Amino acid sequence: MSLDPFDVMVLRAMLRLARRRQEAEDGEIAVRVSRPPSAVRAATRRLEHRGLVDRRGTSAPKLTMAGFALAVALLPSGARASKPASRTPRAA
Repeated sequence: MSLDPFDVMVLRAMLRLARRRQEAEDGEIAVRVSRPPSAVRAATRRLEHRGLVDRRGTSAPKLTMAGFALAVALLPSGARASKPASRTPRAA
């Protein structure tokens, strides 16, 4: 599945917001990708047609499981680590 580079940017921005448990409002995504909200809405519509984003009514778009998996797969390999680095206890 070939995606437009801007659509990839939108997917990655949505993933970053999801990881912070923030809603992916068009304005929030627009700030992260440096484009107007209208461009973001067009991209989320394209992603919705591909089954990568779910948008219901006026609520913020959300990544589907397929969209989440693709967004993670598109991350650079070093950014995919899902487990934080473990800390070793310091001696008292």
